[in-house]
Amino acid sequence: MIDLGHMIEIVAAARVQLDEAVAVHANDAAEVSRLAGRVEQCHARQNEITRRRLDGQADEKDTAEFAALAGDLTVLADLLAEAQARANASRPDAARSALAHAESALKDAQSQAELDAIIEHAREVEEVYIAILDRVWRAARARGHRRTFGEAFDIHPTIMAACRQNHWEVS
Repeated sequence: MIDLGHMIEIVAAARVQLDEAVAVHANDAAEVSRLAGRVEQCHARQNEITRRRLDGQADEKDTAEFAALAGDLTVLADLLAEAQARANASRPDAARSALAHAESALKDAQSQAELDAIIEHAREVEEVYIAILDRVWRAARARGHRRTFGEAFDIHPTIMAACRQNHWEVS
């Protein structure tokens, strides 16, 4: 018997794991954006200093700041590469795939449970049908029918085809 409750719990856990993975990745991606923004700011400031120097308006303070920015850019490039690696590693693809697999398994299990319920109902009806056919046969025998059940009761052709040819087609 399929434990749908357990499968629902698996889907719920997979959703929680996906939510957590998405949150971690969002934080990692935000850090990449923040660092990329800092790199862009440093480059923009260096470009401004270069433009002023080319215009003949540079001073020693600009030279010191340009050098400091170059050092900052070296450090920021390393930090950005590390942050990008973390963001790439924290992509929630595996969690998303696990959720899709769990949802698919649950859907399949629900479908199977529905089929199992229909089959169980058919078995119950079948038992009643067999009991009724037994009563028909006994009543026919009590009235003198002795050769075959088919003489006493004509089974529906669909049921006969299912029994004889393992084929089901409602006519």
